[in-house]
Amino acid sequence: MRILNIVQCTNLGGMERSTLLSMIGLQARGHECRLLSLNPLGPLAPELQAHGIPAIGLPYRGRGGWRSLPLVRRTLRSIQTDAVIMHGQNLGAMLALGDQCSGRRVLCQYYHHTGVKPPWQWRLIYRLAARRFNAITFPSDFVRLEAEALCPRIRPLSSTLRDPFLLARPVSAAERACARAELGVPLDAAVVGNAGWLIPRKRFDVFLRVAARVCSARPGTLFLIAGDGPERNALRSLAAGLAIEGSVRWLGWQADLTPFYRSLDVLLFNSDWDAMARTPMEAMSHGVAVVASVRNGGIQEMITGPEFGFLTGDHDEEWLASRVVMLIDDAGLRERSGAAARARLAAFSDAEAHTDRLLELLDAGVPRPEAACAR
Repeated sequence: MRILNIVQCTNLGGMERSTLLSMIGLQARGHECRLLSLNPLGPLAPELQAHGIPAIGLPYRGRGGWRSLPLVRRTLRSIQTDAVIMHGQNLGAMLALGDQCSGRRVLCQYYHHTGVKPPWQWRLIYRLAARRFNAITFPSDFVRLEAEALCPRIRPLSSTLRDPFLLARPVSAAERACARAELGVPLDAAVVGNAGWLIPRKRFDVFLRVAARVCSARPGTLFLIAGDGPERNALRSLAAGLAIEGSVRWLGWQADLTPFYRSLDVLLFNSDWDAMARTPMEAMSHGVAVVASVRNGGIQEMITGPEFGFLTGDHDEEWLASRVVMLIDDAGLRERSGAAARARLAAFSDAEAHTDRLLELLDAGVPRPEAACAR
C-alpha cells in the first residue's frame, strides 16, 4: 500500500519523531511511505532521507496557510497514493484532500486542546474531521476525552493509539563515558537533564528552581537542557539570578538525543499541558529514572505508580528536589526505577502494536468485496 503522510512541519519535536517512527514501522511491513510537509522541509529531513522516505516541503503562505491551498491541492493530486494519514490537524489540508483516498484516511491528533485554540475552533476542526476521516486517533485517553467533550460527534471514530517507541539497548559503561565526553560532562558528576521546546507551558523555570534546590543539597550536580525556543534568554537570566549558571549546560537542539539520555542519572520533566509527554518516555526507553510534574496530561497513564517514576500533578519544587536527590544518592534505586519504567514502556507503547492498529484503521473504512457483492 502507498501511504501518504501529511504533516504541518518537519522539526525535531515529539510529533515529528512519532510520525517518523510510525512510517518506519509501516515500511517494515512492506508499505511505501512518503511525506508531504505543509511547510518547507526542516531538520527532520536528513532522517527521512536516511530511512528512504521521499519528502516534499511546501511554502506556507498567508494566515493559516490559506494562500498555499491551491498548491497543496495540486500537489496532492500529483501524488499516487492508496491511503492518507494526517499527523496533526490542518483545516486547509483537510479541505484540499477532496475525495482522494476516501475510505482510507486516518487523522492522528497529537495536541492537547486547552490554551492552544478557542473551543469553537476545535469544534470546527473536529466536525470537518468527522466528515473527512474514517478514524481519529489520540496518543492518550486524556487528550481523547478532551476532544470528545469538545465535539461528541467524533466518539464513534475516535480511539487512543499510543505513540510508538523503540527501546534503546542498555547502555554500557564505555558508552556512557563516550556520551559524557561528547557533551563535555565529567564522568563522575551527578547529571540531571530535560529536553524540549523552551516555551512557557514546558516550565523550564520550574526545572531551574528545582535545580537550585538540588545544587544546594548536592553541590557539583550538573543540569543539561537539550532544546531551544523563545524562552531561552529569560531562562538563562533566571539561572543567573538563582546563581546556578555554572551548573547548567545549554545544549541547544540535538539531532540525535542518544548521547544526552546516555549521560543522565535522572530526567526531571515539568509541564503545564502535554497530550502525552514524549521526553520522559524517551528517557524511560533508555532506562533513565524519571521525576516529573505535569498539571494536565496523559503521562499519568504511563507512570501509574512510584515503581515506574516519581510523578506529581503540582509543581511542588521541594517535593521534586527531594526525589531527585533521593535518586542521585541511591544508585540501586535509580537502576531499579529505570529498568521498571523501561519494561512498562515496552508494553505500553509497543511499536509493532502501533503499526498493527494503524493498518486496521486504514482498512476499516474500505468495503470488503464480499460485502459489496451482498449489497
